[in-house]
Amino acid sequence: MAATMEVDTFLDGLKFGRVHLRIVLIATLTMMVDGFDLQVLGWVLPSVAADMGVERTALTPALMSQQLGMLIGAYIVTPLSDRFGRRRLLLICLGLVIVSSFATIFTNSVLTLASCRFVTGIFASSMIAVLVSLTTEAAPKRLRSTLTTIVLAGAMFGALLGAGMQAFLLEPLGWRGAFWIATLLPLAMLPIVFFGLPESLRFLANKEPNSAKTAALIRQLQPPGAAPIALLPPQASGKGAGAGGLFSGSLGVTTFLLWLAFICSFIYISGGVWKTTVFRDIVELPWKQVAVTTAIGTAAGAIGMIIVGAGIDRFGFRAVVPAFFLIAAVATALVGLTAPSMWMFAALGVMGAFQHAAHAGLASLASVLYPTSIRATGVGWAYGAGRAASIAGPLLGAGVLEYNHSAEGFFDFWPCRSCSLRSSCLC
Repeated sequence: MAATMEVDTFLDGLKFGRVHLRIVLIATLTMMVDGFDLQVLGWVLPSVAADMGVERTALTPALMSQQLGMLIGAYIVTPLSDRFGRRRLLLICLGLVIVSSFATIFTNSVLTLASCRFVTGIFASSMIAVLVSLTTEAAPKRLRSTLTTIVLAGAMFGALLGAGMQAFLLEPLGWRGAFWIATLLPLAMLPIVFFGLPESLRFLANKEPNSAKTAALIRQLQPPGAAPIALLPPQASGKGAGAGGLFSGSLGVTTFLLWLAFICSFIYISGGVWKTTVFRDIVELPWKQVAVTTAIGTAAGAIGMIIVGAGIDRFGFRAVVPAFFLIAAVATALVGLTAPSMWMFAALGVMGAFQHAAHAGLASLASVLYPTSIRATGVGWAYGAGRAASIAGPLLGAGVLEYNHSAEGFFDFWPCRSCSLRSSCLC
């Protein structure tokens, strides 16, 4: 008869092996594709506006509809992962992102564009929380933040693809060519996820502890020659199931504070969708230099996200994440103050490294706060709180550009360009 062991004890006692590596690689690649699909409209916004014969700000509804879709995905779609499985929901979301991106290629109006981006937002955003949950549940405790932030850094590699697209493909292929890429990338990932990505063992131990699938995954994770074991569900798996569990006991205050942090971070991110337009139309950089701004911010972001995970695993969340947010705020102000000098590019690198890293730190924190039975719900609803506030981000950015058509006004949020009082001006 096989010995029994609690699943957390089993997973935390494992060395990092081939199965862990496979999960991290596939999850990172999927996050890269997801990052490209979620951000592609912002990168090609000026080209779309010119092709449709509208002002740049007329595309605000398309940006806001994607934010609304991301909100719905976080609150409604992501929790289904706790019920039906991480891998199954991930495959469904990938398929529907392929369909919505393909449909976007043939849009000819702001309304149809907004409709397609709404669908993309729902399912592309859901993939983030699912990938975070799956990675966290596969990782040994000592490596959770490191591996989770590496996967989240995949979105930065997707942005690097966007920079290459801006520099070399946007002018010859147009914005529709960018959406062909947004269709083909998830299409290529679909068979890789289907054949290569296993289900979360913590989820299986909770839902199907005696299934052949669970036993097979245990054998893959065990070192050669190890005795067979049967896993017990996580100790907290039966407590506070469902969304109500996010506010049970001491989790209530923690959940509320986590949501506030996500709200602040997402307003920052969603307002930044206008960065390409600012650098292209206001700072008047050529497309290749616009691509450089994207590349600098995202490459630095990827590095920062990997560093923050290792820092969290060593020093803890409280010592690392707030400091990263503070440095990011200072660097953001310097981008506006130094544009378009070379110092602007340096400030962009610092801003990208520390802001993206701090945001990834929040996601990593969310993934370890909740038990397996509500982990995807907890991560998804934290993202949802940020998404709810971020719906106003594109509108806020458009308003800032309307009142102060300058890089300084956008990055430093100084609404009055003529008043020396700057941000304290009420005129």
